[in-house]
Amino acid sequence: MTFRHRVRTIYYKELIDILRDRRTLIAMIVVPIVLYPLLMLGSVQAVSYQHESLEEEKLTIGVADDDHRRMLQQLITFDTRALESRREELEPGSDAAADLPAPLDGAQIEVFPSVEDMQAAIRERRVPVGLVFDSDRLVDTVDKRVRATVHADLEEPRGNTAGRRVNELLRRTNERIKETNLKSLGLTEAFVAPYVVEEVDLSAPSSILGEVLPLILILMTITGAIYPAIDLTAGERERGTLESLMVCPVPIIDLIVGKFLVVTTVAIMGAALNLGSVTATVYFGGFDKVIASTGGAVPWGKMLFILVALIPFAVLMSAIMIAVCSYARTFKEAQNYVTPVILAVLIPGGIAALPATRLEGPMLVMPVGNMVLLAKELLLGATVPVWHAVVVLLSTTLYAAAAVAVAAKTFGHESVVFADAGSLKATFSRALIKPSSRPSLAMSVLLTAVLFPVWFFVQSSLSPAPGETAVGVLYGTAWLMPLLFVVLPVAVLGHWKIDLINSLSLRVPGARHTLAALLIGVSAWVPAHELNVLQHYLVGIPEALLRSSEQLEEAIKMLRPEVVILLLAIIPACCEELLFRGFLLSGLRGATGKWTAILIASAFFAMFHFFIFRFAVSAALGVVLGYLCWQSRSVVPAILAHALHNAIGTLSVLWPQWQQWLGMSAEETSEWAHLPAEVLAVGAGVFLVGLIAASKGAAERDREPMPVAGQSLFLAGKG
Repeated sequence: MTFRHRVRTIYYKELIDILRDRRTLIAMIVVPIVLYPLLMLGSVQAVSYQHESLEEEKLTIGVADDDHRRMLQQLITFDTRALESRREELEPGSDAAADLPAPLDGAQIEVFPSVEDMQAAIRERRVPVGLVFDSDRLVDTVDKRVRATVHADLEEPRGNTAGRRVNELLRRTNERIKETNLKSLGLTEAFVAPYVVEEVDLSAPSSILGEVLPLILILMTITGAIYPAIDLTAGERERGTLESLMVCPVPIIDLIVGKFLVVTTVAIMGAALNLGSVTATVYFGGFDKVIASTGGAVPWGKMLFILVALIPFAVLMSAIMIAVCSYARTFKEAQNYVTPVILAVLIPGGIAALPATRLEGPMLVMPVGNMVLLAKELLLGATVPVWHAVVVLLSTTLYAAAAVAVAAKTFGHESVVFADAGSLKATFSRALIKPSSRPSLAMSVLLTAVLFPVWFFVQSSLSPAPGETAVGVLYGTAWLMPLLFVVLPVAVLGHWKIDLINSLSLRVPGARHTLAALLIGVSAWVPAHELNVLQHYLVGIPEALLRSSEQLEEAIKMLRPEVVILLLAIIPACCEELLFRGFLLSGLRGATGKWTAILIASAFFAMFHFFIFRFAVSAALGVVLGYLCWQSRSVVPAILAHALHNAIGTLSVLWPQWQQWLGMSAEETSEWAHLPAEVLAVGAGVFLVGLIAASKGAAERDREPMPVAGQSLFLAGKG
């Protein structure tokens, strides 16, 4: 039976068992289908009923003395007469008549000995609102004003409503007196109000949904993954079937993949049902008239895109849940482990849900938060740049890959499967760690994924402000890149007792591969240039990338040549190759085939450059460097080729005339012009010879056998 058939068998069996569980069905189907309509109907009706009750409630207004009581009573009497007169002028039963506010003729006025006593009564909520005048009588001349101060506890619903009604009373009185005075002077309204201000509410169901739906979707996706993850890990252990399952003559990776796909499927189904239920409730329940003044259509296309975008997030959370629940011995203990995970997810999700948070800067790569922001901005109708959406999806996919690798290692760890209370300690205790030759897939992918947002934050903080040079970026990167890309992986390898030389491929290369590195290094700029030109013709180049390139060129021209070579060629080549072609590729080498490992490492390498429009060139260069490292079994040729390639690029800025030495005209040296045929032929030929020389490396196993029959990933040399 092949890998695909084994995984499919496990997947169908576990999925059927999960769907038979009442708890899963309740959390996945009953809650979204029944809860949302009841919640929205109940909350809207409750709010509407409370609002009507407060509006119709007899109002009590506090004043500081009898003079203020008399003045307020006069205001209420005049206002009541004016409203009745206005209602008689309008057609009975018309919308305009119905929109007239209710008079305060039934209001009760309570007199207090002082303003302080009145304020104390409001704080104690014995009266909802108070009114204080700075005069003992109403205005009867056009050159005098009376200050009226409204006191209310706006946090309390009755105080809020009462304060608003008293403010409206004063506003209506002001308008009537102003209109009377203008007529007596023969003036029009335009004399005091030359501009007529009107507000148009453009909110729609999609915009209101954008405030609440994204965070709900994230939480419901997590909720959908909780119960199947617990059942397939702690549930199996509590039933006593986990140990027997792990010693079956089936590769552990097959069991892990089958169970993981089940949890992911249930999580995605839960997200889809939640999304469909909320959308249908708003659309078919008539809430568009309640929550938006102008109506609007539900954005079905955006809803579908959000659902597709939730797939990598569902993969991420499913893997995290499986990894966390693997340490639990009972169903109840697993529930306790899951609670901190949910709280940890709420922090970035809550930050992203704030009205002022935007999908830019560090939020593009913040786990959970970037997904909430992407969904929010799409539903709010904002224009989301394509590369922002791509960065969100790529970063989430990267985190998901790291979480899957960790879940696979955790689920297959013998201390987790067979131990009890000491399983967590056994996983991280250095005294119990067995030495190994190379990092595991989980370790290499997880550390690289963690470095991704950290490096993004570093680059964002170092970015020059408008008008500044990029010299600080070059120096800052030169200091921080060795620390994060080299020192940190070396420290991790040392803690986990992993062979440093083998993990980073620190071997002396043969003469053939050294020559191949030289040939590739001096000629790789030719295919890279043509690929850039092709991309420019197909999709164009954004202005932000052009400005960034101009800032970099200005910074290069401000530094000495040897400093530029050190900052842009030697340090990046050494650090990036030790991380991507050393640490990461070594972890992938033991778990995947040759080209799969090379392609994954090159994708990571391209993502760390944070320019989507440079992704193709960076990924292509990463494939070539990965192939060179794989064939030579050493990272040194990749460092040499990388350094030469970067050095040629920087020297092209310092001495652009060198290309004219090759017989290229000024027009042909343009960044977006094709190279002359003879230069292209020679450069491509040298590059091809370098690849041929690299292909003659020593044979090596492309993939190690997967553990079976109870072998753990640790015992099989996975770290």
